[in-house]
Amino acid sequence: MAKAARNAAAIVVVAALLGAAPLASAADRRTPAVSPAGTSLQHLRWDSPVVGAAIRDAVEGSSTFREMVAAINASDSYVVISAGRCGHGVRACFVSVRRAGSNRYMFVHIDPAKRDCELMASIGHELRHTLEVIAEPSVRSDAEKFFFYERVAIHLDSGERETLAARDAGNAVRSEINQFNRQLHAK
Repeated sequence: MAKAARNAAAIVVVAALLGAAPLASAADRRTPAVSPAGTSLQHLRWDSPVVGAAIRDAVEGSSTFREMVAAINASDSYVVISAGRCGHGVRACFVSVRRAGSNRYMFVHIDPAKRDCELMASIGHELRHTLEVIAEPSVRSDAEKFFFYERVAIHLDSGERETLAARDAGNAVRSEINQFNRQLHAK
């Protein structure tokens, strides 16, 4: 019963997103689908102004982040980033994959209480996870995502699955944002 309710809720969210701009407040909905750096954000959705601002700032300050966003935009997938908690002591997680016609919707939770740079690095880390799934067209459900990560990920003692590519992406975003901020303050 809980799974049916969760699936119904996901379908409602997906239906709302099919033609929608990012999900946040009315002011955030007016945000253009292009970042200040000129990168399209068409395949990213978010429900929090804090998350939206972090995405736009990361696009501006990190080439790694821009490249990941461009790869998501070129795919059949949309990534929905929601402010929320993950459990298991982690503050960001790629929680779900849903099929909607020929598209896939991937859902990520992020704890927006992190510092700006750490928030951007966490989003980058999770975007890399979504790109891992995007690269596998057969992964179109949570069960398929589970078995995909059982096969390709490192199995941590906590029971979580992790990839070196996602760790590297988060670290690259963090480093590039820090360098961008240093250059900005040096001017």
